Amino acid sequence: MQKSVKKVLIIDIAVLIVVAIILAVSMKWAYDIELKLGLLYYADKSEVEESDIVEPRNLGVRVSADGAENGAAEGKSLNVHFVDVGQGDCTIIEFPDGKTMIIDGGENNKKTEAAIKTFVDNTFTSNFKYFDYAILTHPDSDHCGSFDYALNSYPARFVYRPNVEAVGTKSNPYVDPGKSALKPNAITKSTAAYAASIKAMYQKTDDFTSVVYITDPSDDSQTIKGCEGEDDEYSFTFYSPLSDNYGTKETNASWNDYSPIMILEYRGFKFAMSGDAEEENLGEFVQKVQKAKTDGVTDKYDVFTDSYCVNVIKAGHHGSRNATTSDYLEVLTTDIGASGVYCVVSCGKGNGYGHPHKEAMERYKAAGVKDENILRTDIVGDISFSVHIDEEGNYNLYYGSVVTRVPVQVLVYRKLGSVKLKWALVAWVGYAVLVVVAAAHIVITSMHSGGQNGQSGQNKDKRNNRRQQ
Repeated sequence: MQKSVKKVLIIDIAVLIVVAIILAVSMKWAYDIELKLGLLYYADKSEVEESDIVEPRNLGVRVSADGAENGAAEGKSLNVHFVDVGQGDCTIIEFPDGKTMIIDGGENNKKTEAAIKTFVDNTFTSNFKYFDYAILTHPDSDHCGSFDYALNSYPARFVYRPNVEAVGTKSNPYVDPGKSALKPNAITKSTAAYAASIKAMYQKTDDFTSVVYITDPSDDSQTIKGCEGEDDEYSFTFYSPLSDNYGTKETNASWNDYSPIMILEYRGFKFAMSGDAEEENLGEFVQKVQKAKTDGVTDKYDVFTDSYCVNVIKAGHHGSRNATTSDYLEVLTTDIGASGVYCVVSCGKGNGYGHPHKEAMERYKAAGVKDENILRTDIVGDISFSVHIDEEGNYNLYYGSVVTRVPVQVLVYRKLGSVKLKWALVAWVGYAVLVVVAAAHIVITSMHSGGQNGQSGQNKDKRNNRRQQ
């Protein structure tokens, strides 16, 4: 065998050995590779065979197909109420451990105050005295207007506020007690409604002094968690705003963008709320999520995978065209899951803003949200959801008394005919092809080398003949 052929043979065999070792080692991460390459993908359970379903890996926690953990039931529940306060926002939450939260307080008028009082009286016991948590998303009056009424009536132990200084009005100035805790260059808001809301946050009661936070998604300690280590564990997480300021002064401020994007999760069911956050805030959030997929940093934004899907979205800014983007909906939903997602719009009947805007509702529908799943307070009044156990021991999401249909997403392998395209199959078939190519390479090289040797021999014979002549 010629040296050149031996060299090719040695190189090809060495390559085959190295590739074989790499492929063998890669089998340890076959599941992750299959997901990354799309060999494993999520499909609607109703469209696949039961035998094709692959059990997901979830760190030992058994999760049912709709996302709700199965197991022994204690009968706890999560209740989320979107209170009809007209053209404004007010959300009240009852957590599984009995704690409560209020988000925003609607406009500054007696009708809104009455709506809040009526809801509290009809929902809680007569000795209800305070909320555990209160969140003011931003300083506009249709969110903070009656927030002071709510906190003066039912103080909150922990309060979250925007990074905006309250200074009152020219005729009635106010010194913000939380000014020193605000981020640098915080701009001011000079309205009586906002000053009243801030004042109510810092009040002292006979039982406690409220702890007030400047909403900051970079501070993971602000994440609210309950029933930790139990099956009924829940979380309430802030994901925005990601800038300290949205404007350089009061006259050019984008107040809506101070609103936080918040995700409430319990038993695998998720609620997304965003106050009046608009395009700048939403855009920063989407960019953060996209960056998290490749930055190699482990943080809370890693949860937004391609299979992530919420169950309820509160439409931003009462359904405004500026507060719902296609990219935002793409982060929060999947093609399969969107058909079971509810969109809640808090708006007033015949409001002068035209809320909800047609363009925003069309974006929800384009994302896959069904028209019948778009719920409006101006049409149906208070909107309540509950996550609780059924008679069979499974947790479901209920709208009112009706159990909602959650599209079941399951993992399945892609197929070529009836053959499942697992990484082991794809990898070793590819390796077999590589072996064939290497063998062909050796044969061709050998033939080429043999041809050259034959030609060289013929030339040598011709030279010898000439000498003899």
